[in-house]
Amino acid sequence: MTLSLSLSTELTYVRLRGLMPYFSEASKRYGIPLMLLLAIASRESRMGLALSADGTGDHGNGIGIMQIDRRYHPGFTNRHNPLDHQANIDYGAEYLAKLLREFEGNQAQAVAAYNAGPNKVRSAIYAELPPDSVTTGRDYSRDVLQRKQLIGQLLGLSKATSLSVYVLPMTAIAFATYNYYMTTKDHEQRI
Repeated sequence: MTLSLSLSTELTYVRLRGLMPYFSEASKRYGIPLMLLLAIASRESRMGLALSADGTGDHGNGIGIMQIDRRYHPGFTNRHNPLDHQANIDYGAEYLAKLLREFEGNQAQAVAAYNAGPNKVRSAIYAELPPDSVTTGRDYSRDVLQRKQLIGQLLGLSKATSLSVYVLPMTAIAFATYNYYMTTKDHEQRI
């Protein structure tokens, strides 16, 4: 329930910031499921809510919503502003599409490689270890795939009339949480 509420807040933030079209375009362009892109963005940066004011995370190494690591992707990160959400989402989707091809469509392996790098994941597989054994928290792909499923359910809720009784309360809670977060963040920036 807590993860669902958090995801609902994150999706509300993405919609209010006008970022959903960027995710949709990248999803179509690279043939990546929309929910999978959103799930990675959720794990990486809470879909942007966990970013510093300059658009970075991970002690300044992660850039933007998709947390493109400047240590491993300098060609992209040196050319793009961390607050260029469209470019960041597009690059993250392109990279994920490449990983899905490398791992022959295996989402768990490709998602683990998004976090830990393809060489580490291949080494784990060759050593007969789960791909997540080399990821942050040792649960990255499992967590992202769980988020993907929940995001699909949340996006499906708004279309289901029989479940509309849940939509308004969840939207109200998400909106209140977003307003609280933005007010707190604005207050912290003034201090």
